[in-house]
Amino acid sequence: MDAMPEGGKLRVEAKIGQADGMAAVMADTGFGVGETDLPKIFQPFFTAKKKRGMGLGLPICERIIKNRGGKIEVETQPGTGTTFKIYLPVQGTTIGEENS
Repeated sequence: MDAMPEGGKLRVEAKIGQADGMAAVMADTGFGVGETDLPKIFQPFFTAKKKRGMGLGLPICERIIKNRGGKIEVETQPGTGTTFKIYLPVQGTTIGEENS
């Protein structure tokens, strides 16, 4: 809702891999994340929303995902949209940095 206040498209996918785990993809056609904001989006209390939000949503998500042995990636194009990819292991395996 915050990324697309005037509407847009939201795509949600989930894929289960053979042995390494599962991936969830959330992509929107919102305004994207600015180049200067991108390195900060997983920092607690950082928010690009000046009038609302505490800046805890993405840091909490990242911590939960990492505590489960997974990882989260973000791709963004300002003015076009943002895609978050979440990788989680299946049955206790750990997703390494080399897997994408």
